[in-house]
Amino acid sequence: MVVVVRERYGPVGIRSCRVPDRCHGGDVYSFARARGIAPEGVLDFSASINPLGWPPAAKKAYHRALTRIVHYPEPYAAALTEALARYHGIDPAAILAGNGATQFIYLLARTLTPQRILVVAPLFSEHETAFRLNGARVERLLLRPPQFALSCERLGQALTNSYTALVLTNPNSPTGSLLPLAHGEEIARLCRQTQTVLIVDETFIDWSEKDSLKQYACRSPHVIVLRSLTKFFALPGLRVGYLIAHPRIVKRLRLQLEPWSVNTVAQEVARVCLRDRRFVQRSRAFMTRERAWLLRQLTTLPGIRPFPSETNFLLVRVATGTPDACRLAQLLAERHLLIRTCDNFPGLGRQFFRVAVRTRPENRRLLAGLREALALL
Repeated sequence: MVVVVRERYGPVGIRSCRVPDRCHGGDVYSFARARGIAPEGVLDFSASINPLGWPPAAKKAYHRALTRIVHYPEPYAAALTEALARYHGIDPAAILAGNGATQFIYLLARTLTPQRILVVAPLFSEHETAFRLNGARVERLLLRPPQFALSCERLGQALTNSYTALVLTNPNSPTGSLLPLAHGEEIARLCRQTQTVLIVDETFIDWSEKDSLKQYACRSPHVIVLRSLTKFFALPGLRVGYLIAHPRIVKRLRLQLEPWSVNTVAQEVARVCLRDRRFVQRSRAFMTRERAWLLRQLTTLPGIRPFPSETNFLLVRVATGTPDACRLAQLLAERHLLIRTCDNFPGLGRQFFRVAVRTRPENRRLLAGLREALALL
């Protein structure tokens, strides 16, 4: 079932009782300070970062780049753009690099002069926030469990309402559900017919690259794909993201992008990461195995239900009639385990939480903590 929820945030005030907050996973520093421990003492399952860490050559690249920080970085990361083009097999003119995918979320909200935006929810809250801050009216298509399926028929009906843009994440964050390439292309055709810009946040698509709309975006001026090196290459602290679109769109957006958005160290490390194809293959094989194992183990725990995923995290629902996921998170916090509650995701609520897939020993520790916490609920 898909439900449209209409809310509005104008430039002078809020006309909604529910506005996405700025709470995200991965804030180990605040978590550690609140408990008087070092950040290294926190086992973070709230941020979905590749548990294998950096590619092996990244550390050397990091130290090598330190000698260059006395100079300005390339203003628009030309060498990194070329590396990204080789990695994806696309035209460099179709790529724009920046300070994480979030920079492009706000760039698009500023430059598209949006009036009405449709978002497929649940999704990363910064999409809604960025458009609302720029005076857009935001409406939601809510995906419902257990399948969290996006119907092209219902979407097509919704798109007849004259939206400036449609925003969706693929794979969906936080549900982990994936739109196959054929499904994504059908959605792109619906957007073309209704003159709607399609913005696809593919932050987690690296785990299923074959389903990316990147090739479609290069030749279609109504499709924009957002990508990031944060999750797959374990670089959240360096902030490296990029946008893939028709060269004409990239040229227009470049005029609005601040120069020197990607620092010297980030550019050098990112280029090295993109060359390590062995790391890419190893990461995907590891995640396929470990995700399946963790899903099976979570299924055996009483009182919770995990959902299948095509990325490096799992969405889990606490059974009705028991205390919610926020209480579960509190109990896990006492064990220095951090999970991502989903009470601020539209369409989910306090019964849902998300956990990253980490290494086997770390996942075993999570399972042990969950068993103890669930027994106390």
